[in-house]
Amino acid sequence: MTDEELRAENLDIVRQYIDAINVWDFDAKRRLLAQDAVFEMPYAPPGFERKIVGRDAIIAFVETVPSIIDTENLYDVRLETYHSDPGEIVAEYQSDMVIKPTNAEYRNVYVSRFTVRDGKITRFAEHYDPIRLVVALGGTVQGASIASAAPAG
Repeated sequence: MTDEELRAENLDIVRQYIDAINVWDFDAKRRLLAQDAVFEMPYAPPGFERKIVGRDAIIAFVETVPSIIDTENLYDVRLETYHSDPGEIVAEYQSDMVIKPTNAEYRNVYVSRFTVRDGKITRFAEHYDPIRLVVALGGTVQGASIASAAPAG
């Protein structure tokens, strides 16, 4: 398989995964994830797992999400592979959803990195603004400024 064919195949796998997120297709997610896959949310707020290891643990986590939101509604999806490695995919997308417990709108912008090896996602790292999530869940974040941090004098 050429690099270009591998790029196209890997991009399709990631597209399928994002489509599965949008329609709560847990069977598709299970099929697309490697058994030892890792899901990371490095900027997740306190109370959220930042790293989940193993397909079964990832599926168990994502199966809880529909109790909090109706749909993730991920859109404006853009995917690119690394030039040096067609199995490394960067995804940019946005979300528009409502958090059920608070009935608050939640919109965010994401940059994610997927690693695809042998036709399976082995790593999915999702980066987003955690402050937007905290506020949508009913929490608060106290602002700060550079001026208030500057030493007196």
